[in-house]
Amino acid sequence: MHLIDVALPLKIHELLTYRLPPDFPLPEPGSRVLVPLGRREAVGMVWGYRDEFSQPEKLREILAVIDEQPIVSGMLRDFISWAANYYIYPVGLALQEALPSGFLSARGDRTHGVAVGSRSSRGADFLLDGWNSQSPAVLTDEQAEALQTLFQRMDTGVFSPFLLHGVTGSGKTEVYLRAVERTVSSGKTALVLVPEIAMTSQIAGIFHERFGDSVALMHSGMSDAQRRSQWWGIKESKYPIVVGTRSAIFAPLKNIGLIVVDEEHDTSYKQEERFRYNARDLALVRGKYSGSVVILGSATPAVTSYYKAVSGNYSLIEMVSRPGGVTLPRILVIDRREKKKRQDGITGKREEDPLDHWLSPELYQGIRDALDSEDQVLIFLNRRGYATFVFCPECGYVFRCTQCDLSLTWHRKPGAANGGKDQGVLVCHYCGSSSPALPACPVCQGQAVRAAGFGTERLSQDLAQRFPDFKVARLDRDAVTSQKRLKAILSDFRERKIDILVGTQMVTKGHDFPGLKLVGIVWADLSLNVPEFNAAERSFQLISQVSGRAGRRSEQGQVLVQTHMPDHYAVRYAMHHDYKGFFQEELEKRKVLGYPPFSRLINIRLTGKSKSEVKDAAAMLASVARERAELLEIKGDSDNSPFGPAGMESKRVQVLGPCQAPRGRLKGRFRYQFMLKGAGIDALRRVCFAVLHAGKRDLPARIRMDVDVDPMSFM
Repeated sequence: MHLIDVALPLKIHELLTYRLPPDFPLPEPGSRVLVPLGRREAVGMVWGYRDEFSQPEKLREILAVIDEQPIVSGMLRDFISWAANYYIYPVGLALQEALPSGFLSARGDRTHGVAVGSRSSRGADFLLDGWNSQSPAVLTDEQAEALQTLFQRMDTGVFSPFLLHGVTGSGKTEVYLRAVERTVSSGKTALVLVPEIAMTSQIAGIFHERFGDSVALMHSGMSDAQRRSQWWGIKESKYPIVVGTRSAIFAPLKNIGLIVVDEEHDTSYKQEERFRYNARDLALVRGKYSGSVVILGSATPAVTSYYKAVSGNYSLIEMVSRPGGVTLPRILVIDRREKKKRQDGITGKREEDPLDHWLSPELYQGIRDALDSEDQVLIFLNRRGYATFVFCPECGYVFRCTQCDLSLTWHRKPGAANGGKDQGVLVCHYCGSSSPALPACPVCQGQAVRAAGFGTERLSQDLAQRFPDFKVARLDRDAVTSQKRLKAILSDFRERKIDILVGTQMVTKGHDFPGLKLVGIVWADLSLNVPEFNAAERSFQLISQVSGRAGRRSEQGQVLVQTHMPDHYAVRYAMHHDYKGFFQEELEKRKVLGYPPFSRLINIRLTGKSKSEVKDAAAMLASVARERAELLEIKGDSDNSPFGPAGMESKRVQVLGPCQAPRGRLKGRFRYQFMLKGAGIDALRRVCFAVLHAGKRDLPARIRMDVDVDPMSFM
């Protein structure tokens, strides 16, 4: 009697065991099977065999073996198991996230036959239209030295993590290209991760022009058919190079020799729902499994990454110059604490400029000078929409989402700007609900509803009115409705068909605009006022990254930073391109407060429709966590995690909270959370498992508990 352990996409952490009928071929681990599950049928994956089981005759039998050969290799299964275990997530659901849509669907199997999805694989070129490549450049001394160091490690076949710290425009992409070329020529494969879809096709296009049909593309913006096609091609070794976003970390590559994580600091590598993994950290784990070189590249590395590099956990490579002697842009800080007002020479009255609420005279003049010199301008504001909130001036009521308790953002439509009656919509950026804009006040029925604040939609309209002879375009999630539209905007800006580009953080990462001379950062302190321990780090990175888009060719660029906090250390160090200075000051502050890299964190969040019920549940589980933490004797426990800072001893686990999350209600569910903090991940996990056990035993099904290991956001 063969007993088979099967991973199923269920909210359970255990594998389910089935009997194999006597006349069935023995399926290999990594093969899919059709099994009974309650009153329905489900597709799972064989994870292993079991030698014994209490009362095996009561086990249900497998209904069908779908795959004659395994579709997921043993190494990839081990990697998925490790990730699921580390992030405390059911292995079957982790497997579902790692595979293309439909691979674990019983309906798909019954409809389309034995194999889910077509095995035919088309080249990635059908996704890369419209991107121009960069010809192989003459290497600078820094690039050549970096490659020599990398090649020496690549030849050993031993896991070797590197942090490539290169200033913006220093030529990191060319280093990646030549490292990939060396890897492929040696008969191995390469994986290149980028943080967002906006970058994927651009980077993939560069790699495609250099390596032809050897490149596959993986990201969530592709159709299910495209993703399945690329996945089968990778598995069947048709593509030795894969470029993709965070989900590409699970690509079925064999014999990996190189993994590149570009913009490794970017928070987009962390998935913030369901399977809360960090693809940057998993890249290190997969590199360890495959014995490959892993390059983490950034102009503004994560504080934790740079700490590991200077501590000796990673090898550090630094590139401090731009090719061709091009200097970094000059950054000027504009203090907005006192709004500038114009003097009316006739009446003697002080008259405020209508755009003073966001456009300072200095930034206005900088834009005018750049346009007069036939240079391009990039205006950055990490906030979408026309106005950030709408209110009634008669009674003070603020229009909020009924499901999220957050203010609604006003989005105007083109007709409204032209005197049309359509005033656009009020939108919640978290649940997507919308309603007609500028209605009567529901409290006092007042008709004089007003809007306040500003977003990229408002900025682009104001600039078009102020500079009518120049082309203004917008790049944010509302303006980019498809990959085709994204390519068109970026291509037009590169080809200088657009004079002023207004955008959110989509414009900050990896883009090279030859004609861009001036960057304006409208509200630099927007991300400084977020209640999170890494707010200063994110702000420094954002300012530095968007500044790096300016002047990447022969002439020095200029960056104008508007802020109400000009003395903040994140702004000061960004102004002087001083990453190491920022790192040292930020590190000292975190050391005092005991935040990463001097601790490890697990955030536990409870959600439900009853505020009092969720609050009580969070208090109960936080109490369980404190009791468990007090029982632990963790003197000198070793921390074997691949991410843990070297030389740290585990200490008592702290339980912080519970409290209501900063975004206290989203999509109709109230949110309370508490945090586990300690130096050793093993101790944190023990406390966390005690909480999970208590939650499984005592929480009603209507309350959901989510665990986030190594959280990057607590909002």
